[in-house]
Amino acid sequence: MDKHIDITIDFETCSLSANAAVITMAALPWKRDDEEVPFYNKKVLEPFRGYVDLRSCVVEGFDFDPETIAWWSRQSENAKISLLDGNAVPVRDMTLNFFKWLHQTMEAAGASTVCLWCQGQDVDIAILRNLCKKFGITLEKAVPHTYFRDCRTVILERAISMAKSQYIKFSAQDIMQKPSLAYQMFEPLPESLQDIGDVHDAMFDCIRSTWYTWQAMKV
Repeated sequence: MDKHIDITIDFETCSLSANAAVITMAALPWKRDDEEVPFYNKKVLEPFRGYVDLRSCVVEGFDFDPETIAWWSRQSENAKISLLDGNAVPVRDMTLNFFKWLHQTMEAAGASTVCLWCQGQDVDIAILRNLCKKFGITLEKAVPHTYFRDCRTVILERAISMAKSQYIKFSAQDIMQKPSLAYQMFEPLPESLQDIGDVHDAMFDCIRSTWYTWQAMKV
């Protein structure tokens, strides 16, 4: 079998539409078959962080939703700081930088296939597709659609299956009614990783999604 690599992506945006103005993007390579932790040492494979100059999103015609912007004003200070923490570049450059990083990461890992993971394919993958369309990038050449994966579904369905086979904390019906309970069926994120960010920090969300997806796949 040719070598494979998994990468979780996350966007933070000014809208929930596919044409959303992107604020930041993160991408995290990981190892599905590792028994200890799924994360690569940064000295081996660096994660990706991209920060966008929102003026370029205005010029390129991306969407800004007042409700989403108001929602950002209510988030934690750490989450807000994470949006401003790097050197912002035009959205076109950020997109091209991501695909350059993707190819370099696959080459460094010796991987011939890659799965892109995210929390539901209706937002992050849709945004990525739209960026590719805007800037003339053929996404299928880099990652065929059959290699897109949804963290939320894997985590939720595995938790429901666990609850059905043996009552652990919650019943299957509990989880169906409140999907966030699914995460409590697995080991929590290690303390060493809990202080590196906050929910809605794109990189922290990648780490959190990866941690629970990896557990759901190996339990």
